[in-house]
Amino acid sequence: MNFDMKEAAGLFLQRLWHEHPGKCAGGLTGVLLGICILVFGFWNVLFVMLLGMAGLFVGMNVDREGDTWQNIKDCIPRDIHRLR
Repeated sequence: MNFDMKEAAGLFLQRLWHEHPGKCAGGLTGVLLGICILVFGFWNVLFVMLLGMAGLFVGMNVDREGDTWQNIKDCIPRDIHRLR
């Protein structure tokens, strides 16, 4: 009987994932982020997330066609030093 319950739960989660992947991924991400904030602290988690976003930015530019450094330079505004 215990095996049937595990199989039913697995099928439910599988169906839920196929019908609502965005909601499942968002909910799971929110729960994991909340646990990380409780365990490690807000500022440490924020620092790791910022580094992750910087790595994602560089990785996306590496995947594009052409010269990697030129792609990164094209994303940065030319007159960035003139911004106030």
